[in-house]
Amino acid sequence: MGEFYGYKIAGFWNDQAEIDAANKEAQNATNSSTAIYQSDIGLGRFRYVDVNGDHQITPADRTFIGNPHPKFTYGLNLALTYKNFDFSMFFYGSQGNNIWNQSKYWLDFFASLPGVKSHTALYDSWTPTHHNAKATIQENKGFASTNNVPNSYYVENGSFLKAKNVSLGYTFPHNILKRAFINSLRIYVQVTNLFTITKYSGLDPEVPGGTVSGVSAITDFGVDEGSYPYTRNFLVGINLEF
Repeated sequence: MGEFYGYKIAGFWNDQAEIDAANKEAQNATNSSTAIYQSDIGLGRFRYVDVNGDHQITPADRTFIGNPHPKFTYGLNLALTYKNFDFSMFFYGSQGNNIWNQSKYWLDFFASLPGVKSHTALYDSWTPTHHNAKATIQENKGFASTNNVPNSYYVENGSFLKAKNVSLGYTFPHNILKRAFINSLRIYVQVTNLFTITKYSGLDPEVPGGTVSGVSAITDFGVDEGSYPYTRNFLVGINLEF
């Protein structure tokens, strides 16, 4: 339940000979001189996998392309004391899950949103001299072979490890405090979300669940609509007891 479903990308259409050969194959398989291998086929656009082997790309070739549910999540608490100093760290992680990075739809394809574009769109899109690209050729119109259908371009590895909380404190000796009628005094510095280790290209792999456009959290799980990331916070505190 809630897995990502769409077309699996095999690469790009890099030259006209590839397109002509694929269309010829589709025509022979269907006995139709007008058959084409893939809708909106064209140079620099995505080439989808023929999952059912019928020599044409149709809705029947859609398949499961990612799973937002992690294989496991984990946490680790570490604590250390030395004389009057105390130190603690809390790690949290998720392993084996995918994220649907919907931000790519807006930032990596010119047709989706003319305006601000990603580094990928500007410098790593397909061109006649750059076939080993990440994004398709930049066009002012969307197609089924680029951004108009769900495909594996949006699916990324969502595994991560985070240092959620780090704290360092110092407790003053009681013999110093008793003259001021203070029972205990501890000062500390604390950092939340200190660092994140991940291969995810979005702002934050810890994507919150929720309801988007009436869709329940179950089916919206693991979808990054450009949610605001968890921020890094630095805190300084005092624990004082009279």
